[in-house]
Amino acid sequence: MRVQPSVKVGIALAVGYTALFGILVKMSGVGYDDITATADNALKGLVIPMTVVTAVLLIVTSIFGWWKPVLREKKRVKGWIIVVPIVMAFTVFAGVNYAGLSDLDSKLLLWIGIGVAFVGLSEELMYRGLIIVSFRSAMKESHVWLWSSVAFALLHSINVLLGQGAIPTIQQVIVTFVIGSGFYIARRTTGLIIVPMILHLVWDYGAFTAGDYALTGLLGYVALGTVLVALVFGHKLLFAPADAETTTA
Repeated sequence: MRVQPSVKVGIALAVGYTALFGILVKMSGVGYDDITATADNALKGLVIPMTVVTAVLLIVTSIFGWWKPVLREKKRVKGWIIVVPIVMAFTVFAGVNYAGLSDLDSKLLLWIGIGVAFVGLSEELMYRGLIIVSFRSAMKESHVWLWSSVAFALLHSINVLLGQGAIPTIQQVIVTFVIGSGFYIARRTTGLIIVPMILHLVWDYGAFTAGDYALTGLLGYVALGTVLVALVFGHKLLFAPADAETTTA
């Protein structure tokens, strides 16, 4: 590693990511609630900002020399808790409004797809990658989960400055904390960051094309509930030191 991981580095990365994202979206002139209103809005307010943010993160990760610990766990968590990414995958794919997709402009769908691909890549690279590597330098694993998920949730609070209402933003922050915890569990149980990246992009694609932030109704409760159950009853598995492989008895 060319740069030594530390909590200070992690905080600086999170602040820098939030600031860069906010500035780029603000410069686009597209309000948060209008990002998916037209294909042009999706290009200017989603694709272009996230392309720049992703490029910056790829460069930073390469300069830091952190690719190996960012991309995979030394030892994955084994046991029943693997059900979390499985249930999340089912709910995100089942929750996509497939019937409604045919009513949307094909160019809009394309730009949303490209945009959320960069969102999933960059946000997971940051919050389930760089932040986790940074925080593990000085924190026990339960705190790594907690503060990386808090940082991920707080990222979305900036949406109130980008045109989203205060109440929807508060709801989004709360839901994002839980979903971010699910992405953390997906990384720990599969050992690979690519898994939460895929879950993330599909979740956001369903959310943007449905016109809501997240899955609603039964599927949403199933996804969120599964994550919470895993955190409560699987904490001994999940929060064992990340360099020690854990399994059920």
